[in-house]
Amino acid sequence: MRGAAVLALASAVNRLIGLVYMIVLPRLISDQGMGLYQLAKPIHYFAAVVAIGGIPVAVAKLIAEKAALGSAQEVRRVFSTGLFLVLLTGGLVGLGLSLGAPWLAVVLAKDPGVAPTLVALGPACFFLALSAGFRGFFQGFQYMSPTALSQVLDQVVRVAATVFLSLYLRPRGLEAAVLGVASAFIVGELTGWLVLLGAYLTKGQKLLAELKERRAVQPESTVQLARRLLTLAFPAVVATILWPVMQLADSLLIPARLQAGGWGPEAVREGLGHLGMALTLAQFPNIVTVALATSLVPAISEAWALRQERLVRYRAEEALRIALIFGIPSCAALYALAGPLGHVLFGYREVGDPLRILAVGTITLGVIQATTGILQGLGAMTVPVRNLGAGVLLKFILNYVLVASPRFGVMGAAWSTTLSWALVAVLNFYSVLRHVGRVLDWRRAVLLPSVAAGGTGAFMYLLQDTLAYFLPAAAATLASLIFGLTVYFLLLMIWGSLTKRDVALLPGIGSSLGARLQEWGFLRR
Repeated sequence: MRGAAVLALASAVNRLIGLVYMIVLPRLISDQGMGLYQLAKPIHYFAAVVAIGGIPVAVAKLIAEKAALGSAQEVRRVFSTGLFLVLLTGGLVGLGLSLGAPWLAVVLAKDPGVAPTLVALGPACFFLALSAGFRGFFQGFQYMSPTALSQVLDQVVRVAATVFLSLYLRPRGLEAAVLGVASAFIVGELTGWLVLLGAYLTKGQKLLAELKERRAVQPESTVQLARRLLTLAFPAVVATILWPVMQLADSLLIPARLQAGGWGPEAVREGLGHLGMALTLAQFPNIVTVALATSLVPAISEAWALRQERLVRYRAEEALRIALIFGIPSCAALYALAGPLGHVLFGYREVGDPLRILAVGTITLGVIQATTGILQGLGAMTVPVRNLGAGVLLKFILNYVLVASPRFGVMGAAWSTTLSWALVAVLNFYSVLRHVGRVLDWRRAVLLPSVAAGGTGAFMYLLQDTLAYFLPAAAATLASLIFGLTVYFLLLMIWGSLTKRDVALLPGIGSSLGARLQEWGFLRR
């Protein structure tokens, strides 16, 4: 949980920087440029997932097992084998994306203007794969600081490069400005990899030296390790490929179905731009559950390798509770303030319409991420794949049916995303129950957060509406959001759903803040 807190803090900084990026970007490349970027984004994401190949998850799982038994030599061999595999996949995918950009732009994106952007994203995929290999090493040790630092610096450098390059290239046209956005990914990914390399050469060697053998470990050959890594990685990569496939359902079907419903090319780009901005906001609150999922794989793997079943159940329960405690108020806040947030952050109030639909996804997406981490840590790698496949199938069906309808249009894509996430969350949760048993305290994790979020959500809506008469829109929205979420967490502390131990997990300030809140009477235990 402490590792998750470190990653969550870094992710929060990352997302805030990314939010500034998304606020500035439409003003640099316009809503049509955002639509063009949105067409390239799923293809880039798909290529990045294939480049990583699911190897980091497999590396983290095996390193956690070997480290739990104290075998430094086997840890080194797992890492070197995994790094070779990601170098191979990253190089092939990066080359394929750059060389195949014209074909991908015409066949998948249905817009030749996307080709230059895809060419620039090829090298970025290669450096991303390199970084992912090193992240798997640190994740296996449950030491998340290098990953957190690399992510923040990657984002800072990428955003700065985006602003500079898009401004520099904008006079040459819309497509050139979007190319500047893509080129910034190369600079950012290279920065992130250099940070991880430096951490491995220093702290990584210390982690290896501190291992003490608990029991004799049977050495495995390089071929055996590669086979085990690929066996674990294959379901993981299929699962992660299915996420961009779910997004490709938008890129492939939405333009065609909107055109079938009578939308013109410019309207399609604008609709996709608004949907992309809404998706960015809907996924923003899940920084905690992404961090949890990253920490859960090695944590559960370690407990499972040592046959500590009660610890497995406890860690799974805590992860789901935290995921829901953060997901439920995020849903309420995004729904209540959807219109103002779209207007203040992006300059387009239309973003609020799909955002209200996608708000529910902040809960289900969090559950998906937490339960996937649990199942992967248990070695049940194929279960999340099967469940996600069902969600992808549902999304394709709903996109085809709803988007062409005059009643829904782009809102149909938002509904298909929300409903497909809900299906995957239910299936994953049921799978965890089957493998681990009862892992959820419904009162502390669901009932109390739902009551508190419902009340504070209504309060945020009324407060923003009132403050908008006296303050600028941005100030009114921010004040309502901060005040509402503060009241929500204070209510959970008073009701006992959040404890002093939970607050103590915050990096740096957790212990002193928990003691002070208990002294003031907010924390019951």
